[in-house]
Amino acid sequence: MSPPVWVAELAGRFWAAAGPPPPFPRDLAGPATVALMLRVAALPALSLDGVRGWLARVGIPVPVGEPDRPLRGCLVGWASAGVVFLDVDDPAAERRFTLAHEVAHFLRDYDAVRRAAARRLGPDILAVLDGRRPATPGERVRGVLRDIPVAAHVHLLRRDDAGRPRSAAEQAAEAAADRLAFELLAPADVLPAGDGPGPLTARLEGAFGLPPAAAAAYARLLRPVPRADPLVERLRKSR
Repeated sequence: MSPPVWVAELAGRFWAAAGPPPPFPRDLAGPATVALMLRVAALPALSLDGVRGWLARVGIPVPVGEPDRPLRGCLVGWASAGVVFLDVDDPAAERRFTLAHEVAHFLRDYDAVRRAAARRLGPDILAVLDGRRPATPGERVRGVLRDIPVAAHVHLLRRDDAGRPRSAAEQAAEAAADRLAFELLAPADVLPAGDGPGPLTARLEGAFGLPPAAAAAYARLLRPVPRADPLVERLRKSR
């Protein structure tokens, strides 16, 4: 199964800037530093308060207003750059996928938005996205007409009591980041076509270093189980 066009385009842009992909299992820390203005910070017992404290210590004025809770990873984007926070206590496979997931957020939800805004509204709009000045009335009108958000970047950290993204947009953003992370770590075109979901899951864990839950989710995405036709099922049971 080929990846969606947007996934292939963003992955291609990333590797074009980063240089030749490293061998599997891939660690994206080096390529992300080369291709993007990203820094990776691994903290023990990662939490929102830990992120807030780190940002305060280095003088980055990014407000994070959510209540404190544990985190597996977090992306903070500011003025075309970003910091990816990881939990140093997580297993290596979890850190590998978390980093890829946050890199995917940077590519899709931050960098691509900035590129589109600058292309459609002009480079001066980046000062608005960075929170350095408010949008002019004309910029707001053009942003609405061209479907470009003209405001400082908003993070996607909100979660409900069960740890799920609260809004449909946030849920879609998380699913999209997973899809791009899969492609960055285990491109669909290098995976054998003959493997079923079980063998593919094992291969994704062993050769590509995905954690079990992510490997199983990617295998289900690439090898979906056909849904039974309700009419056929009824006819079969009536025999």
